[in-house]
Amino acid sequence: MNRKNYAAYYLPLFFILLNVVVKGFFLGSNSLGGDEPFSVYHSQQSLDNLFEIFSNENNPPLHFLVLHYWIKCFGISEIAVRIPSLIFSSLTVLFIYRIGKQFFNLRIAVYASIIFTFSTYQVMFAHEARAYALMGLLTAVSMFYYLRIILLKDQNKWNFCWFFLANALLIYTHFFGFFVLFVQCFFVLFQRNLLKEYNRFLLLFVGIMLLAYSPYLTIILSRFSSSAGGTWVAPPTGIDAFYEMLRALSNAPVTAVFTIAALVAGLIVLLVKRKQNPHRIATRLVLCWFYLPFIFMFVISFRIPMFLDRYLMFAAIGFCLVVALSADFILQKPKLRFLIPGFICLLFIVSVKPNKSNKREVRETVKLVKSLENDSTLVLVAPVHFSLNFIYYYDRTLFQNPDNELVQRELNKRSLYCINSLENVDYKNRKRIVLVDAASNFSAPDNNILNTLQTEFRETNKQHIEEIFDIYEFEQKK
Repeated sequence: MNRKNYAAYYLPLFFILLNVVVKGFFLGSNSLGGDEPFSVYHSQQSLDNLFEIFSNENNPPLHFLVLHYWIKCFGISEIAVRIPSLIFSSLTVLFIYRIGKQFFNLRIAVYASIIFTFSTYQVMFAHEARAYALMGLLTAVSMFYYLRIILLKDQNKWNFCWFFLANALLIYTHFFGFFVLFVQCFFVLFQRNLLKEYNRFLLLFVGIMLLAYSPYLTIILSRFSSSAGGTWVAPPTGIDAFYEMLRALSNAPVTAVFTIAALVAGLIVLLVKRKQNPHRIATRLVLCWFYLPFIFMFVISFRIPMFLDRYLMFAAIGFCLVVALSADFILQKPKLRFLIPGFICLLFIVSVKPNKSNKREVRETVKLVKSLENDSTLVLVAPVHFSLNFIYYYDRTLFQNPDNELVQRELNKRSLYCINSLENVDYKNRKRIVLVDAASNFSAPDNNILNTLQTEFRETNKQHIEEIFDIYEFEQKK
């Protein structure tokens, strides 16, 4: 087999297929949970309804539109709605490999591809019907063509077209995609030689992005202004949050320890021996890609919390390359240089959890509720924001109805209410009540639902289902 063809075609194809296998095998093992039902519920609706909600939605429209047309063809089962994320995640490894191979060497391409493929973090988002896997793919595509333009000085018009298209799609996928654009601008601005050569390109880049995003500028400005007063994300508790995020990117504590050690040692060696590095500019960019937003988001989160695993997807792609690059540079002797990166890759392989729980056992929760309800039972589901999760498994036909008010009325006829408080619920004369509490105090603090029922009724049973579901049974006091 021709070695050039092997490195250029067969090896990246192998990694794509390996990603499909590793990430696809347990694709439907977790219940649809968190914000997945929200994405599915709205994506299945008409385009008119979709565009109506975009003005108030906290995420840009691209993933909703992709999912809309996908659902038209393949339906709304757990596996069906997650396949796009699996495809996006599996294709991402191609561009990670190409960045490593074209701008560093074959070793780094392979190491980074292995780390990405066997990252539990990446598996989780390949299993989620949300925008994050698409965000990761577009980040990798954008950075690949950015490097071709900046480092290879490849003025082919297609490089510019793919670069601008990837960035436009990226910021229409998630607001945090702007961090990628910021890193790219920052890198040119603070490299004197690059700024002199690419100042026109930078102005063109900013202009095209502003023009492309002009229909959505007012919406993103309103979102960021509302975030300035605080977000639902908790602020970091201290430096331990920094470690916990690195641990989340590294699968397990043992892997995290060696990965962090390699990052620190590699960074020191890269700085000390920077003149011996034949890929200095590419190295600087990859380091900026990961470290700059990672540290910035950690620091600013003490004021405006945003240091959350999913929001760091764009940096997590850079993380794979930074770990591979750092580990590869520590030992320079040919006979020893494979030891550290090989060991870290092995740790990722043995520590990956392709069936990791999303800790949202909605399927089991609804199954239990159905076994408990009868004609004399009032079922209360709290908070309201959990209703789409519950309805997806409770009645798939109702879930497919675009009229949410009609859906709620139909549930009320069945003595099932999705609530944030007991106001407007006729519960006092009920003989039996089942309460599903999905951490209601978080989104509806001081709702007093549980306290009131425990005061006015006799609690007969309580069951807990991972991670946030408590199911209470009550009967009238005699």
